[in-house]
Amino acid sequence: MVQYPKLVVDLEKLKHNVETIIKICEEKNIKVAGVIKGFNGSLPMVNTYRAGGIEAIGSSRIEQLKKVREMWPNAETLMLRIPMLSELDKIVKYTDISLQSELITLKELNKLCLKTNHHHRVILMVDLGDLREGFFKKEELFKVAMEVEKAKGLTLEGIGVNLGCYGSIEPDEENLGELCKLAKQIEQDIGRELAVVSGGATTSLQLVFNDKMPNKINNLRIGDGILLRDMENYFDYTLEEMNGDVFKLSAEIIEIKEKPTYPIGTISVDAFGNTPEYTDQGVRRRALLAVGRQDIGDMTKLYPYDEKIKIFGGSSDHTIIDLTDCSNNYKIGDIISFSLEYENVLYATGSPYVTKEYK
Repeated sequence: MVQYPKLVVDLEKLKHNVETIIKICEEKNIKVAGVIKGFNGSLPMVNTYRAGGIEAIGSSRIEQLKKVREMWPNAETLMLRIPMLSELDKIVKYTDISLQSELITLKELNKLCLKTNHHHRVILMVDLGDLREGFFKKEELFKVAMEVEKAKGLTLEGIGVNLGCYGSIEPDEENLGELCKLAKQIEQDIGRELAVVSGGATTSLQLVFNDKMPNKINNLRIGDGILLRDMENYFDYTLEEMNGDVFKLSAEIIEIKEKPTYPIGTISVDAFGNTPEYTDQGVRRRALLAVGRQDIGDMTKLYPYDEKIKIFGGSSDHTIIDLTDCSNNYKIGDIISFSLEYENVLYATGSPYVTKEYK
């Protein structure tokens, strides 16, 4: 018997998306690092990335990169989160390249490389306003770049930026143009060309599609842009060639009852300490699904295959939907299917309570 909730992953459609993004980026002389953290490093999906032409595999979790290295010893691996001092031994052993922003970490990494007879490539991160990782002061960036260039166990591979993940800053010609200027200054200081100028992640793809990406950008770290088409909802582009239905979530109905839509009593906080806002829509035919925030994150980001279904919300283990306007006469035990956004894929692929099926 099939166990629900269930996530179905269409690997052929995923491969098509990989090939499409690679082709578009190659036309602009941009290499794609395939980011796997959005699906928790699922090895069948990593294998599809590689089959589609991805050469460099990136993640923020060293455990995922360890599995990749063990499965494919020759795969190029990229650590996306600034490494902890406590995991540098694993960084050296399981990754080829890491993003860096702290001199003390770089010095310890260099010592470890020399001690273990390894060599490691480094991309220095620059903060251009999103205010997560990266050098904020140019002088510090230039100084550390020279330090890395002199380090015997390290290679200064290039510089990069993250935009959109914390500060919600949109990549544009101005901030990525500034990254290119910084790269040119470093190249002048060290007397050679940098191999990588990494212009960010999926949020930077819109500049590629709209032919506005600065020429010196030659690398992007893409995950969401390969997996889904949900970025079209937030940015100015449409990519019809991409499959938006790589993932399908199915969940089972466990209750159907007519109930009011506005809670009765004194409203306090929900299970997560929030005070939601409710709209009184009268009595509706509501169904409970056996899937919740622990499995899928924010359920209101799901898209029901039956467009007449509306999502009210839910809790840790339940999702509440509105069946009132549906022509289908749903009953207990029926299965409701959804397409997903990035957050839902991240949670579902990592949840031991969601059955995974690859086809």
